[in-house]
Amino acid sequence: MFKWLTRSKVPTKPTSTLDIGMPEDGWLLPDTADNLLSTPLRQQLIQLIWHRTSLSKPLFTELYLNPIQKYAALVQRLPASESHHHAHLGGMLDHTLEVVCFAAKMRQTHLLPPGCPPEDQTKEAEVWTAAIVYAALLHDIGKPLVDMTVMTESGARWHPWHGPLTEPYRLQYNPQRDYRLHPAAGAILCTHILPQAALNWLSEYQQLFSSLLYSIAGHYESAGIIGELIQKADQASVAQNMGGDASKALARPQSTLPKQIIAALRELVQNTLKLNNTKFGSDGWLTEEALWLVSKTASDKTRAWLLQHGITGVPDSNSRLFDEMQDHGIVLSNEGKAIWNCTVKSSSGWSPGVDLTLLRVSPSLIWEQVENRPPLFDGTVTPVAVVNSIPPLDNPSPNNSDNHPPEVNLEELTLSLFSSPEDPPAIVPFMPERIQPDRVDVPPQPSSFIQQAPISERPQEKPTSSIADLAFLNWLKQGIMTKHLQINDVQAKIHVVNGSIFLVSPEIFKLFVKETIGSTGEEWREVQKVFQKQKIHRRGKDGINIWTCEVQGPRKTRKIKGYILETPTLLFGEESIIPDSNPYLTLIET
Repeated sequence: MFKWLTRSKVPTKPTSTLDIGMPEDGWLLPDTADNLLSTPLRQQLIQLIWHRTSLSKPLFTELYLNPIQKYAALVQRLPASESHHHAHLGGMLDHTLEVVCFAAKMRQTHLLPPGCPPEDQTKEAEVWTAAIVYAALLHDIGKPLVDMTVMTESGARWHPWHGPLTEPYRLQYNPQRDYRLHPAAGAILCTHILPQAALNWLSEYQQLFSSLLYSIAGHYESAGIIGELIQKADQASVAQNMGGDASKALARPQSTLPKQIIAALRELVQNTLKLNNTKFGSDGWLTEEALWLVSKTASDKTRAWLLQHGITGVPDSNSRLFDEMQDHGIVLSNEGKAIWNCTVKSSSGWSPGVDLTLLRVSPSLIWEQVENRPPLFDGTVTPVAVVNSIPPLDNPSPNNSDNHPPEVNLEELTLSLFSSPEDPPAIVPFMPERIQPDRVDVPPQPSSFIQQAPISERPQEKPTSSIADLAFLNWLKQGIMTKHLQINDVQAKIHVVNGSIFLVSPEIFKLFVKETIGSTGEEWREVQKVFQKQKIHRRGKDGINIWTCEVQGPRKTRKIKGYILETPTLLFGEESIIPDSNPYLTLIET
């Protein structure tokens, strides 16, 4: 049974998916689990899972291989997403095996159950490993149920509870799918994958079983360490597939930045940006000639999307991002420039009143199938010649545009916990809440500085006005709850000092703005101003808002500045889960 686990790799099939035949009419042929799992990559993944669970072959087969085979037979060659990560045929199986592999690796670094005596941890080690592997295996199983429609050659719709497919099939993604639904739907299919004996075994451990059920249903905030590991493993697999900075558990060529930008644009245009409004503003307009996107909106949201998915090397300024798009043919050039100055007018008579600066994208880059495109804009987008206009691009940053965190000197490890203002923030792929600024609507009041300049973003607002109402505290709460934001750790912007929360400023506000709207300008100042007006921070006797902490290092000390929240429950909810104070930080009283 285990011959395929150890046999040599087949050199003629280096890809991650199996090259089974596909009829010309587009129907996919169902296959057996053994064949689906026989590719070199999947063999390697299962070998890694086997070694990381440290079980004998018969026990590994019973606990893990059999459920993996059931999963493979069920998902066949379905992709993991329509145009995002692992969007190739067989991508769901590849992604799931990667998540299981990453989760099993991270499980090795944890003593579980947490807080229990060593003898209990030894006794329950295998059952906790099983729960983590099962949670990883089932984390996306709901997608075939709610995200896509699978039709068989006989004309019947297939549902996962019907069991493995037995006749040719084809799939189509549901355009109105709810991205929050597939985790909840996964619980329905739990018993179709996991053996009854394993469920009986797991149910004997109440804390573990509760965490497993919460994780399978997508309630990671209640799933404890299991939910945390599954989220991190999922992020690592996505980042690795998208070319981000994931642990190199497997050797695989990374996607290039241009491919990542294209993936971001497809995701944003198809699911986020608003197109073709005829009575008020839009984020873009589709005409017979091109897809026209508001340059600032498109670039900011693209940058935010890339950062949220763990992509490194993302240009900090719009001008550099435009250059990257132009150099690789993602946007069509206008006499050597990426920006097109255009007049937009709908058939209803609506017009922004001023020329807009737009990006011109080929529709085929966003929609591979013509029938998937939205209706054309009922109006016109007309390029105009502009003389001596002020470019709407961001000024290039003098700092390195790459988003790699700085290297840490081992002798300065303690001091490296606290980044200086010059250090770029650590990139975290998970983003619990996306901020979507308003779209172009009302033309701005003219000013002497920009009278002759076309605009690229919302003409009715200052760049920072849409940020004043952003839920900064909610971002902090969700980031802490999901481990998106680290505390008392390397490059952390949040620390505990004398039982209070210390927010490193301005770095925490810059990180918030950068990861929500993608901006690297001065918008963070507006967020800081709104935060300060809430009066939830400690003020000194002389009315100061900013406090100073001294960082004690092995050889030297340095100082960092920030705000103090005297009520940690604003972010943590329960005092019992508040971390201990950072022993290397000392508050300098004034």
